[in-house]
Amino acid sequence: MKRSRSRISRATLFFFLLSVALGIALYWKTRPAPALRQTQAAGASLPSPSPRIPASPRPVPEPSSPPSPSPNVESPASARVAIVIDDLGNDATATGRIANWPYRVSGAVLPALPGSARAARELEESGKEVLLHLPMEPRQYPQMRPGPGVVLRSQTEDEIARTLESDLDSVPGAVGVNNHMGSAATADPRVMRAVVGVLARRGLFFLDSRTTGATVAREAAKEGRVRAVSRRVFLDDVATEPAVTRQVAELVASAREEGFAVAIGHPYPATLAVLERELPRLAGRGVRIVPVGDLAK
Repeated sequence: MKRSRSRISRATLFFFLLSVALGIALYWKTRPAPALRQTQAAGASLPSPSPRIPASPRPVPEPSSPPSPSPNVESPASARVAIVIDDLGNDATATGRIANWPYRVSGAVLPALPGSARAARELEESGKEVLLHLPMEPRQYPQMRPGPGVVLRSQTEDEIARTLESDLDSVPGAVGVNNHMGSAATADPRVMRAVVGVLARRGLFFLDSRTTGATVAREAAKEGRVRAVSRRVFLDDVATEPAVTRQVAELVASAREEGFAVAIGHPYPATLAVLERELPRLAGRGVRIVPVGDLAK
């Protein structure tokens, strides 16, 4: 009887094995895929991604406007004028007044006077161009005397050169020379060649005041390769304010017509008063004030 209980029937073994096979099959069919399990497991440990912040739109540059012109830039004018004040060196008050002008006028200083060097330095320090106002023989000589340091036709070439050199030494900073009187001397080719020789050695220019229509100064300067320019307008042959005002108008008209013009005046009260009134208006009238040396060719 014990032997029969220990024996397992074939039918029981068959159903047992069948159950195991079905269980294994069901397990493999219902188990999660390996990739899915890995993703799920990883998803449990990774931090949640931060929400994406949209990029701010790039600002569109505004169209740039053209730069405004600097108020300190002088607008170009086609016409140029040079204004030279002669006979300085005697009147300290007039020299100081001219030195204070904010305009590029030029000052011509007489030589060998007690105030010559001081006037020249004051003008130069104020930014003004300085010329030697060279006394030269007039036709009315000796009844009309130009003053100390005069160049005469009776002098030799060496004497003329020494006189001019001495005059230049008494007017420090001079960059050019213009004649004081000189209606006889500037018409003499020999005298002018001697003058030009000194100017060439020193690198100076010559302003012909044109006190005579017979002047040969420009021809002598060209021959000696010295820069030169001629006076176009006298401001104060009649030293009243209305007359000087009319001459300023003539200066402007000449500059517009010819491109440039040179005016010569003197330190008379009427001349200084008119210039102080008219100089600020010249730019508005289409002309530009320049040192006379800028016009010498």
